[in-house]
Amino acid sequence: MLRVVVHDLRAPLTIDQIQIKVSEYFNLPVDLLRAKTRRQENCHARQIAMYLAKELTNSSLKTIGLHFGGRDHSTVIHACQAVEEYIKTDSGFRQNVESLQRRIKLNS
Repeated sequence: MLRVVVHDLRAPLTIDQIQIKVSEYFNLPVDLLRAKTRRQENCHARQIAMYLAKELTNSSLKTIGLHFGGRDHSTVIHACQAVEEYIKTDSGFRQNVESLQRRIKLNS
């Protein structure tokens, strides 16, 4: 019961907070999550951050895209679909995403 009350008093999780946690997890500067770079390690981290922003916030796809360097909502959709596919087919990837999601939820 107390956990529910305390949870309700917390400020809602923001996209910026998710970006910070993802960048820390992958040891990347936050700027790379927002940059136009297409290096694979940056893309995976950015896609995961977009996926978590969609899952953990009430932000629109357009708003999420704007936080990631002005990307279009269709880019966010693609990122979320890619992450969902990786989660289904790669257990190590799934564990990374779940671990990161737990960290974000605990620190929010």
